[in-house]
Amino acid sequence: MRTRMLQGDRGTAVIASVVATCLVAAAAWFGVGVSSANPKLADVGAWLWTKAKGRIVHVNGLSGEVDGYLDDKAGRQLRVVQDGGNVLLVDDSTGHVSRVEPSRLSVAQTRDFGAAGLQLAVSGTAGYAVDPASGRIQQIDPATLNSVGAPITLPGPLGPARIDGGGRLWVPVTAKGEVVPVSQGVAASPLKVGEPGEELSVTIAGGLPVVVNTRAATATIIGSGGGVGEIVLPKEVARAAKGGALTPARTEGPLLPVLSAADSGLLVVIDTASNSVLSTKLATDDPAKLGVPQMLGSKVYVPDESTGALIVWDSAAGGQPTALQVAEKPGPVDVFVKDGLLWANDENGDKAVVIDPEGREHDIDKDDSDVPGPTSTPKPKTPRPEPTRSETRPDPVEETAADPRPTRTREEPTRRPTTPTRSPSPTPSAPSAPGAVSARSGPGKVTVSFSPSTGGKVERYTLRASGGGGSVPESVGARGPHRFEFTGGDCADEYTFVVVAHWEGGEVESEPSAGIKPCVAPGSPSGFTAKAGNRGAQLSWTAPANAGEDVTYELTGAATARVTGTSHTADGLKNNQKHTFKLKARNAAGESPDVVTTEVDLAYPKRSYKNANNDQTNTKINSCPTGDCQIGKIEKGKYLNLTVICQVKGKSVREDQTGETSDIWNRIEWNGGTAYISDTLMATPRGGFPAAPLYECTD
Repeated sequence: MRTRMLQGDRGTAVIASVVATCLVAAAAWFGVGVSSANPKLADVGAWLWTKAKGRIVHVNGLSGEVDGYLDDKAGRQLRVVQDGGNVLLVDDSTGHVSRVEPSRLSVAQTRDFGAAGLQLAVSGTAGYAVDPASGRIQQIDPATLNSVGAPITLPGPLGPARIDGGGRLWVPVTAKGEVVPVSQGVAASPLKVGEPGEELSVTIAGGLPVVVNTRAATATIIGSGGGVGEIVLPKEVARAAKGGALTPARTEGPLLPVLSAADSGLLVVIDTASNSVLSTKLATDDPAKLGVPQMLGSKVYVPDESTGALIVWDSAAGGQPTALQVAEKPGPVDVFVKDGLLWANDENGDKAVVIDPEGREHDIDKDDSDVPGPTSTPKPKTPRPEPTRSETRPDPVEETAADPRPTRTREEPTRRPTTPTRSPSPTPSAPSAPGAVSARSGPGKVTVSFSPSTGGKVERYTLRASGGGGSVPESVGARGPHRFEFTGGDCADEYTFVVVAHWEGGEVESEPSAGIKPCVAPGSPSGFTAKAGNRGAQLSWTAPANAGEDVTYELTGAATARVTGTSHTADGLKNNQKHTFKLKARNAAGESPDVVTTEVDLAYPKRSYKNANNDQTNTKINSCPTGDCQIGKIEKGKYLNLTVICQVKGKSVREDQTGETSDIWNRIEWNGGTAYISDTLMATPRGGFPAAPLYECTD
């Protein structure tokens, strides 16, 4: 079946070889032209789509200039999937996929996957085509679009799948509340991250997968070593609209934005490095018009369809968000991060913006008529310096002493002096409410920041926390710093905060913040060690640096326990084996993502002892601890050094020479094998079973 594909600029096509001739022949078949035989595109750049004109352009990220393009049928909706040298165009309505060859500005391959709403996940040489409705997953080669191996099928519907830094695909299986890792086209054991039917989204944050469960208001972090941790999010996240909270496909660092665009426009930023949670509420008339947030550095960029702009909020500085206009009119804006730059594209128009980590912007005109041809790459333009603004105001122009009015020739009558009448003082106006209240969780505290009131005259600000407990400074001055630190409180409780502006006419209150806990999910314990003992081990560790008083520890592996301190005795283990223990920290804010492990070796501590009480009769050596299975003897009067392996309970015997009775038998090394001898005939330690330093025989 022939498919209408992207068309290049036939007027600029250069046919210089048989290969180029073949490309043109392919172009004629698929309806695609070749813009150039050897175009040069900027290494730092991105492909942007314009629906109205059916054009995909490549933009130099350093200058914001278009340096190559392809044309398609106007009005068709395409989605650009790009990673490194992989540029794929997906027709969401049909499942047709085209691969662009950037070096020739042409379409190299096309394939019909036959699935509307097809997901394409690509990272380096790893690629997957996912049909979310049927649950079918096919590994593909991004360079050819060919299938690799046999497909697998998971219970649909599936959430958006992502590829982590190690090339593994992570697939949310909503029907089971699980996320399934897929490596080299093979599904591994699923991880439980929620209950069946709960909305799940996966973000690759700093190379590691993070699964946000909207209804449970949790974020599950999957560590590099396979450990699974959890961060508890504000309960208000669960109020997101159908489809769940919005999260980006990936972030280049540890910060992950989560937008619960329900009735409040709640924005949450998770710091996966410190486990802290930061929340604020975006002031917007229609939160449902907000799109997927993206993170660049410490700034969050949220597209606003109601204005065609970006809401920009600095999570490090706090304060009032700003707006950056992208489109010329309201409408959707596609926002993504690539090559360390943030791109915002008006797919319905000709405008776009590229922003670097320092916040510098380049406006992009996707329909620039002065765009160089695709055979040459424009040099990055150096931004023109802004004109220097002088803070010194010009001197005012002096007025002349001449009075244009006619000169009076007669004297004015003398007037009695009058007392000037004072105008009544204007009534002070009330200031606006403090805004942009954000709350950041920390170990045993919450940091609350806000933007100050405008208008009126504020004397001071105070903070009011919901619930009991905790303490805050009495007030902060009108000039700031506009920040409070709430300490104490209960880690199991969420607190909301209201900033109050005090002025001479009364008080003005902010909107309450989202709820947040005065603690963070603990990090991993350190110094985890195990000291061997008979049938057990003495375990000890050091608490995480951010651990509070409410931290408990979950011990798994060779022993299972919930521990409140930093030590534990594991017992009931088999001797002469190695045992592994796993440990993670947990509190009401979540649990550490990485599991620390330690190992203990309960090998028998062999010791050398002499036989004893051999003056009256020969000492019997047995093959069992019952005394009725003699295999050898030590002649009367002889005393030998014997290696004792371990001790075991057996038949109780009485030694006539000493009158001692015991049911303890020693397993010894004997003639290249093992044998047993009663403890009454050995000079071993006494005082219990087994007698230290010997271990019990458990094999």
